[in-house]
Formats: sequence, structure tokens, C-alpha cells
Amino acid sequence: MIDRIRMVNFKCFEEQTVSLGHLTVLAGLNGAGKSSVMQALLLLRQSGLRADGAPDALRWRGELVDLGSFRDVLFEGAARDRVELEAVFRSGASVGVEVGVNDAGLPDVIRRTGFAGAPDSSLYRRSMFYLTADRLGPQRTLPFWDRQQEAGTPLGSRGEDVLWLLGGNRGDVAVPKPLRYDDTLKGTLFTQAVAWLGVVSPGVDLRIDSMPKADLAAAGFAFSQAGDVATRAFRAVNVGFGLSYALPLIVALLSVRGDDLVMMENPEAHLHPGGQTRVAELAARAAAAGAQVVLETHSDHVLDGIRLAVRNAVIPPEKVSLHYFCRDNLKVRVKTPVINRNGRLDSWPEGFFDQHEKNLAALIVPRGAGDRTEVLSKVVDRA
Repeated sequence: MIDRIRMVNFKCFEEQTVSLGHLTVLAGLNGAGKSSVMQALLLLRQSGLRADGAPDALRWRGELVDLGSFRDVLFEGAARDRVELEAVFRSGASVGVEVGVNDAGLPDVIRRTGFAGAPDSSLYRRSMFYLTADRLGPQRTLPFWDRQQEAGTPLGSRGEDVLWLLGGNRGDVAVPKPLRYDDTLKGTLFTQAVAWLGVVSPGVDLRIDSMPKADLAAAGFAFSQAGDVATRAFRAVNVGFGLSYALPLIVALLSVRGDDLVMMENPEAHLHPGGQTRVAELAARAAAAGAQVVLETHSDHVLDGIRLAVRNAVIPPEKVSLHYFCRDNLKVRVKTPVINRNGRLDSWPEGFFDQHEKNLAALIVPRGAGDRTEVLSKVVDRA
């Protein structure tokens, strides 16, 4: 399990260390560095292993992350042309790389540390899940063959291999009981994934039509209410974005074993607030069961889902890390509110999921009433 990631001269970070819990939330303004933390971890992963599991050279541009030129990544105010990244694990081991630029202007390794023991880390397992914000929406067909070595992550970074996992690879694998949505149903990955998908759209059922000779499959979604006959299966492209966006998230979280690593960007995308809250609950369940989950989000509903999970004793508060990224000119500051067993936070930094309260205060105070500071302070006091 990763304890922390250290970044020097990397994108918006002059020097920054970010601690990671069993469940970590990266929040903050656009362009403040949340995705850069993810990219630092992804660069270390795709540079750490070849497909055969052996140590690899630096892979600045790869299937998980493409960083462009060295100058695209170098911190604007860097005193020297060096980028340093280091991941430190709970075991005390670490992997790191120092990158400079060669005579051709290309990134080049100056120094690397710890990669010989990297395969023992969750960062380098075949089952490390990463889902980008740029996930695939509804598609007519998806790949239906084992692309894991090619994609670098079992579901593909855009969720493109989700039907293969459910219908052709691991659909019958048992899901650990703490992760099951409904224990009265079969405990298989396919059945429980559909049950959790019902949180997003009640009564939904998933059908997978495979075309093995073409290495393709198509998803269909049927709907029903209790006691009713289900509708026919509608093509994914006729159902909307939410189900297609949510399915890979759910499958990834249900698939973790041990301290597997899951990294997700914008899990809230195209989901209604209730669905966002329950997906956050599933993430908390996975983390409580031993996995390491990192979520990059702009959603207060995701945060509330985690706070409720703590309050309901799904996950202990000490396993949750919350980070808020904000800019001070060129530099980024990271603030880390602490959550207690009641799901309350010890502080609410300005801009940290407080827009709803600001909007509410603006609506409560009559127009022309003048200073709204007093009303706002009462509404925003959620700690």
C-alpha cells in the first residue's frame, strides 16, 4: 500500500508530498494539481514494469499517461531542469525517478531507485485499476478479449474492457461479502455489479451479447419494477450516459482483492446525486476491506457519501484522507481536513465543497439586504 507520493518540479508542484490513506479524496479548483498526483503515480507504474513483469525504462508517454514534452511537465519556476517523483510504501520500501532532459530535448532518466522490488507493491500488480475522467460513454460495441497487458489495467483506462470482465473473464468470480449490495442474490461479480447498477437506475438489468469471432460484445439494458415483466433490452446508445459511465466504476471496486489499488477520476460524472453518494459508499466499503482507493472529485455528494460511510461505521475515520488543492500564484497549497467518527470535519477551507452553502445563503438573504457575511457564516458552519 502506498503511504505517500513526493513530487519535485512536477507540473504545478515545486515540492509537495501528498499522503494517501486506504481511501483518499483529491479535491480542489480546476488546474490546482489533483490530476497531477494521479499522473505522478501512473508514470511510476507504467515506467516500472514491462508486460513480462521486468523493470522497464522511463515511459514518459504510454497507455496510462502521456505527459508530452519535458517542458510541458517542468514546474514553471523550477531552479533546475530536474523532475523528481517518489512513491513510498507502508512497508518502508519506495520507488523513485529523477528525470532530466537530454541533448535532443527529450526526457531522460538521471537516477532511479527501488524498482527492483516494485512488483511486490500494489502499484505494480496486474490488478491495479485506473479509470480516467475521459471514460467511454455509450458504445455500440466494446472489445471482448483479454487486452490487459495492452491496456495496463484490467478494465482499460476508459472502461472499454468492462464487458470482457463481466461476460468473458471474471463474471462468475465471487465478490467478498462486505462489497455485496444484496446478499440475497448470487455473490458473483456479474450479479452484484448489476445490483449496484440498480442504485443508478432502479430496476435495471444488464444483458451482454458477445460476438467472439469478432472479439466484440454489445451491452443492452432492460428495466422493470417489482412484480412487473422486464422491458426488452435497449441498446446502450439509447439509454444515456450514466449507466455506461457507472458500470466500470462499480466493476473495478467489486473486483479488488487484498490491498489492490484503484484510482478514479470524477466518479460523479453523469450520475444523479443519489448514485454519486452510493458509489462513494462502495468505494468506502472496498477501502475498508483492505483495498487502496484514490478518488479525484468535484462532487460534494461523493464527499457526503464518504462522510456517511464513516458515520455508519463502514470505514474507520483514520483510513480516510481528504486533501484540498488550491493555488497561491504559481504555487499550490494542499490543506487536509480531518474527519471524525461522526463524519464531521475539523475544518472547511474556503472553496472546499462550500458552493452549495454559498448559493443557499445568497438565496436566503433578500435582495438589497447588504452584507450577507453573517448569514453565510451560519450556513457554512458544518464542522
